[in-house]
Amino acid sequence: MENFLLPQGLTGNSLQENVIVLPYLSTRTSLKNRIVLDWHLFSFLQQGTKTVSYAATTETITPEQFFFLPAGNCLMSEKTADNGTYRSLLFFVHQTMFNRFFDKHPAGNTSGKTSRHTATQHPISIQKDRFLTNLIESLEIVLASATPATLTTLGELKFEELMLYLTHQYPQLTDYFSSLCEEREEDILLKHTIEAHTQDGMTVDELAFLCNMSVSTFKRKFTKVFNDSPKQWLLKKRMSQAESMLRVNGMTASEIYESLGYENLSSFIQAFKQFYGMTPKQYQLSQYPK
Repeated sequence: MENFLLPQGLTGNSLQENVIVLPYLSTRTSLKNRIVLDWHLFSFLQQGTKTVSYAATTETITPEQFFFLPAGNCLMSEKTADNGTYRSLLFFVHQTMFNRFFDKHPAGNTSGKTSRHTATQHPISIQKDRFLTNLIESLEIVLASATPATLTTLGELKFEELMLYLTHQYPQLTDYFSSLCEEREEDILLKHTIEAHTQDGMTVDELAFLCNMSVSTFKRKFTKVFNDSPKQWLLKKRMSQAESMLRVNGMTASEIYESLGYENLSSFIQAFKQFYGMTPKQYQLSQYPK
């Protein structure tokens, strides 16, 4: 049994977008691979058979259907078709896109009974129809011809198109999808911890400890919530704060480096220069030339 972290395992950890469209082709049957989905996934099966097990249920689909798989841990099996090929189109969507969708298209609870606990612990299998088949084909055309920047933009538009259709055609899915926007207790704790300690220079190890998580778990959950690594996210926040202190407050590098969590002045100056392309002093002179 193999372990996979997705979509990172398919993209080389380069996750700068909020949607990722990938073709997937295999010529071997695989049984019960352990999958950790950091993003939600629309898995458009084209050849073969797919079986997915979450904690509460196991479901199997054929090419007449496709899966929506919520972020989380699952076991996944793939069986090739009679021609020895398993083929699908993978449409990974970061949580940010669901939040944006329901901000733009608010939806009340249609049943009054769906909760996040029950709604997000199982996959959804959806029957393909003419509209969905055409949408999948259009995704393949976009994937084959678009530039990376265009692919990102078109991918986000295709996500909105897909969601508008599914929530209209299957109103019961509105509760399911909107429940994905409800925050888990661990995510809330992580956000509160980060917000409380962004400006006091805590290390990733210290933040993970405060969240009662291992460093590896903290990094994985952080990336899922903020769509950036802890190191890069904290660097951006601290550099933004440094820039404001230098420009607005007129403070010097020697006056602020400790409050930003740097052990010495030289390491702060080096980090600032790598981020802004100039030293703090040079930055101030560029803002207020004599």
